[in-house]
Amino acid sequence: MPFTIRQLKPEDWVVFKAIRLKALLTDPSVFSSDYQKEKLITDTGWREWLEDRRNAVFGIFDGDRPVGMTGIMIDREDASGKGAKLWGSWLEPSIRGQGLSVMMYEARIDWARNHPVVEKVYVSHRESNLRSRNSNQKHGFVFKSRREQTWPDKTVEDEVYYELPVKPTP
Repeated sequence: MPFTIRQLKPEDWVVFKAIRLKALLTDPSVFSSDYQKEKLITDTGWREWLEDRRNAVFGIFDGDRPVGMTGIMIDREDASGKGAKLWGSWLEPSIRGQGLSVMMYEARIDWARNHPVVEKVYVSHRESNLRSRNSNQKHGFVFKSRREQTWPDKTVEDEVYYELPVKPTP
């Protein structure tokens, strides 16, 4: 059966919680959060995360089985209020390398293009995360900056930032 992607709804909070916590346990070095912190989120908190219209979380499914996730959210650090950032992309190790990042990028970029205020999308990654860099480059993201970061696993490594305009500038 082919893989599918769909935006998760508030009633999908159990799926979201399970896949997010599994991602944080499986690949803790690629996230800016950690399992110990997020396992404390209440069931209501997971539901509210999916209710917030400033966010979109997409589940990747193999039939009915969730095998990955990815997200986009209005960037609270963007003073213009017109930027959104990609976050939380993860796939089960057994299905990586099959080109699924394309559907993940397309779903999030489409969400941004259809959002009434979003004009640009940001993405960042650990400097050593070459898969992330290669994927964002394929989708037209342009390097903007880098900043030294101490990650949840206590590693100090640059975080590299990119930007993609999603609406024409007037």
